[in-house]
Amino acid sequence: MSTGVALGRETTMRSGPIDDAFATLARRPDVISFAVGAPDPALLPGELVASLAAAAIAKYGNSALQYGLTQGFPPLLEQARILLSGRGIGCSPERMHIATGGSGALHNICMALLYPGAVVLVETPTYGPAVKVFRSHGALVVEVASDADGILPEALDNALAQHDPVFVYLLPTFQNPTGRTMSAARRAQVAEVITRHDVLVVEDDVYIDLRYRGEPLPTLWSFAPDRTAYITSLSKTLAPALRIGIAVLPGDLLEPVLALKQGIDMQTSAFNQAIAAEFLGTPVGSAHLSLLVETYAAKLNTVVAALAKYFPTGFTWTEPDGGMFVWVEGPTDFDADALVVPALHRGVAFLPGSAFFAATDTPRNAIRLSFATVPEHRIEPGIELLAGLCA
Repeated sequence: MSTGVALGRETTMRSGPIDDAFATLARRPDVISFAVGAPDPALLPGELVASLAAAAIAKYGNSALQYGLTQGFPPLLEQARILLSGRGIGCSPERMHIATGGSGALHNICMALLYPGAVVLVETPTYGPAVKVFRSHGALVVEVASDADGILPEALDNALAQHDPVFVYLLPTFQNPTGRTMSAARRAQVAEVITRHDVLVVEDDVYIDLRYRGEPLPTLWSFAPDRTAYITSLSKTLAPALRIGIAVLPGDLLEPVLALKQGIDMQTSAFNQAIAAEFLGTPVGSAHLSLLVETYAAKLNTVVAALAKYFPTGFTWTEPDGGMFVWVEGPTDFDADALVVPALHRGVAFLPGSAFFAATDTPRNAIRLSFATVPEHRIEPGIELLAGLCA
């Protein structure tokens, strides 16, 4: 009996490599995993969240346990305004939306804008689960040529003229999967192209607080505020399970997004939002972030040193200024996909780079290493194992 589900949509609903990685690692806790882009479990602040929850109930009473505004819990909207102003995003809470994680904010935008046959432009490579979301709405995802500095302005200009997309999806800072960061000059060039074509850009900025060196860069939003939907999150800095995403949307997009969200889940948990408001509004938030930055910076240094020590000639890798990812590329005839299962048998996990391309004829010679969850003392042994397989 037919289910009535179109093949293309059915394909997007199947589990992907990241889902499979979580499932495998749940059964194999002995594996050294560079596969999953999640915070270090040892740094998830259970005691801190418990104290913030108690403080939230003491401050807000039972209102923190009640239904609330679809747009967001007002105290969190105010704290989000302060957070964003530190990033050069000067907007009122009326332009903001508290979503169920950064992924929820992206999905809300897609619900409001996408339709079967709509075009979304992405840099290459890009965040694989986002491509899955776009396709679940029937969109055609088109890759745009990129380099170590991000999407190429001339290639973007040509793609915009050719495809007339609904929006462009970019991760300018500590990109997942490559770790690269778009320079300020490139951001200005991209914003000029976006503005000239009068198209929306979705700026996914969930890793921005995890900077280990270098100076902060202006957001894309700051160059084109009227043409940018800005998404950030507390999942990487507080706790993923709280599902707190923050979006700054153009006025003509915010209204349909809120109308659709109201019909789906009414609101993001008011209780979780109250906890997040306390986190952002007290010094403990800054102290916890400092601990994360110090710990992850040390892990990144260990990864880079181990790659230089063990990996064979012909392999190159990024050395990002922040985030959670290192992108390794081998010779053109290297097949990372073929190593996934043998690596698991040897006790090390990674994601092949092919999981982060929208095209079907993807290169297979890249590896994404996510270092945040790996205990520091296991990083070098894991890289040594992986290097031996690559050789």
